Amino acid sequence: MWRTVGSGDGAYRQAVELASPDVHFRFVGDTPMGADLHGRAAFADWFERFQRVFPGLRLTLTDVVVKGWPWNTTVVTRLRVRGRLADGSAYENEAFQWVRIRWGRMVEDTVLEDTLRLNEAYRRQELANAT
Repeated sequence: MWRTVGSGDGAYRQAVELASPDVHFRFVGDTPMGADLHGRAAFADWFERFQRVFPGLRLTLTDVVVKGWPWNTTVVTRLRVRGRLADGSAYENEAFQWVRIRWGRMVEDTVLEDTLRLNEAYRRQELANAT
């Protein structure tokens, strides 16, 4: 069974520690969570914001493909995203992640998630938290 991590358990810190100081992070899509960032601090800030907006979401790794050598490794993951939103509704989505690693340091991380579902969830979170 693959490990499931939650947005509130701080597991993202492992990814931040693995990142090179000039990591390029992209969360693809025209949503409030969309990002095109450079640097470890900006990478960590994005995860902290994600935790605030979506506390309790669980990410489950369902598939991994790895190729390359230590100086240029590509890792592709498939993730299941689940949880409850602030209004009590269920959230389910799927994401794919493309990571490039050089000598043990993540230099690029690109995430693709169904942006229509994500945008709707973001809107629900805003409405629920505004009351």
